[in-house]
Amino acid sequence: MLKYELYKRKQQLKRFIKKSLSFKPHYETVRQYWVQKLNYKKIDNRLNFFIERCENKNIIHFGCTDWPIFNPKNNLHIQLSEYTKTIDGFDIDVEGIENLRQYVDQDYYSEYSKIPKKAYDVCLVPETIEHVDNVREFLEHVSRIDATTFLITAPNCFSRKRSKNFFMKKDQFIELVHPDHNYWFSPYTLKNTIEKYTPLKVSMIYLLENNSMVCCEAVKA
Repeated sequence: MLKYELYKRKQQLKRFIKKSLSFKPHYETVRQYWVQKLNYKKIDNRLNFFIERCENKNIIHFGCTDWPIFNPKNNLHIQLSEYTKTIDGFDIDVEGIENLRQYVDQDYYSEYSKIPKKAYDVCLVPETIEHVDNVREFLEHVSRIDATTFLITAPNCFSRKRSKNFFMKKDQFIELVHPDHNYWFSPYTLKNTIEKYTPLKVSMIYLLENNSMVCCEAVKA
């Protein structure tokens, strides 16, 4: 009996080893139609990345007020204003714009039609696209900006950090998310959305802040 049990365990171990050696990632086991492969660069510090791309340049910054959690100590618009040549802002939060103007007295807009035909080096759209009501309409307006480079970012739904933000109970789904978010994006879906609805072409994808943020760098095709 003991010999038989030992034999069974050896066979089980052999099967386990064989299965482990032949293991394939899930994406290699499905139809290639579903598999999207994207090159990316990893950037640890989001703020340093933006400073490097915006320093001594003319910028227009969408979503500049950080509504509804404005804090002048960590507001991106205020931080970047110390390095840029000029930095205009766009936000539908009119009250927030008047508040922000106390810290950075440059041009602000809350309506697309009021943005002048002005050339910018960078159109910066950081963590704003997930808040808008209509993504297609928003991107169409953004893409009309006369800018050399577009940097559009969103939280990465596939980062390990995000996987800790939901919990399932027997009859309840608990999600840790900003209450004003309307969409989740991945590296592929952000790139696909930009290129589907605008004439912009994504030239590079960056994963920022330990992969928790996706940034698509785009230019006009």
